[in-house]
Order: sequence, then structure tokens, then C-alpha cells
Amino acid sequence: MLFLVQGVADSSTEPTPEFLQASRDTLEQLGEMQKSGKVKAGGVFIGPMGVCFIVDAESNEDLHLVLTTLPSFRFADWEVMPLIPFHRDIEMSLDDALERSRAP
Repeated sequence: MLFLVQGVADSSTEPTPEFLQASRDTLEQLGEMQKSGKVKAGGVFIGPMGVCFIVDAESNEDLHLVLTTLPSFRFADWEVMPLIPFHRDIEMSLDDALERSRAP
């Protein structure tokens, strides 16, 4: 199951050594997960202090573990959006919708 994950630190977050180390460690962890294929893509925002990535998780519980074990988990507000691969959306809904729209 694919999920789009976005984490944004509050703009008032102070760049303490603890925050900066957690941020560095998180990026390293996400980089390792990308190498292993767990994270499909992602990056750091330009401007606001934040990150987003697409993770392939086996379940909601697996995703929960991925997020809560990130070193910067407690420094950010996290949003998660489940994703359906493009080909599955075509198979599940668009083909049927097109067929129905063409029916007399």
C-alpha cells in the first residue's frame, strides 16, 4: 500500500542541536529506506521546514511504525494520504465510468 507522507515543523521551531540532529538522522533513515525500496521517492521542502515521501507500507500498523520511529517524529505535524497506483484507478473506476458515459 502506498502512502504520501508529509511532515512539517512549526515555523516557531527553534533550530536546537537536538532538532538539527533529529532532522539529519531522519533524512539519513529515509535515504536508507529509499535505497531498500521502502520509500519510493521524496524530498525536503524548499522554504518551510518539512519533508514529504511516498512509502510502501504493508499495513496501517507498518506505516505507524515507520512514522513513529523517525527521529524527527515529535518535531513535526504529520499528514498521511493513502494512494492508489495509476493503473489500478484506471482499472477500478475510469474504465467503468467511460463505458457508462458512452452508453445511450
